[in-house]
Amino acid sequence: MTGIALIVFVVIAAALAGLIAWWQLAVAEGAYLGRRVVAFLYDRYARRYDHVKQFDSTSDAVMLALPILEYLRTMSSRRAETRVLDVATGTGRLPAALLAQPAFRGRIVAPDISPKMLAQAQAKLSGYADRVAWMRHDAQRLPFKDASFDVVTCLEAIEFFPRPFEAVAELARVLKPGGLLMVSNRVGPDAWKLPGRTMPSAEFAALLGRLGLAGVAIRRWLVDYDLLLAERRKTSETR
Repeated sequence: MTGIALIVFVVIAAALAGLIAWWQLAVAEGAYLGRRVVAFLYDRYARRYDHVKQFDSTSDAVMLALPILEYLRTMSSRRAETRVLDVATGTGRLPAALLAQPAFRGRIVAPDISPKMLAQAQAKLSGYADRVAWMRHDAQRLPFKDASFDVVTCLEAIEFFPRPFEAVAELARVLKPGGLLMVSNRVGPDAWKLPGRTMPSAEFAALLGRLGLAGVAIRRWLVDYDLLLAERRKTSETR
């Protein structure tokens, strides 16, 4: 190999390495590198997360909180206290939207793998300390019994789990019969950049059906996400 050819090879190799690093860290957010890398990246990002995301509280009330409240109002069997599980809660976007609604009187369990994201959420929602249980845990094996929660949510996270579709099965497992599941599905121009972690929303809806959920509704939410809502069947039968 001549000197010029070697230089060209080194430049190309460096460019490819940089592209792969950008994909792994900026696009995939460490998803293919293991949960420790994901937690590390979110820990570094935690203080700036809400500023960068610039969540719209009005939109979150309409798209996230109100569907849950509507479901709770139409429950055929009113429970003494609603239990909500928000998996991969991050800085507490879903808890913030729900707790801001006077009509919501339940409690929320909010796990995440990033301790610094949890710290941000806890500080932001310190006024609701008696209504939210923050915990460090991932979504692959939730530490709860079957049928433990009335509502289970997971937003902007499933595609970053090591085994995303197994995690969806875990979400369904801990949901009570008749309970509401709310999950986001990665779509849009960047979905293809996460091979093996994403699928069209229609396929996602079919997966939920196989897991024993019914009445799946697909709603446009964000540029990169659809929102899927479904109810767990009141029998153990699955399609």
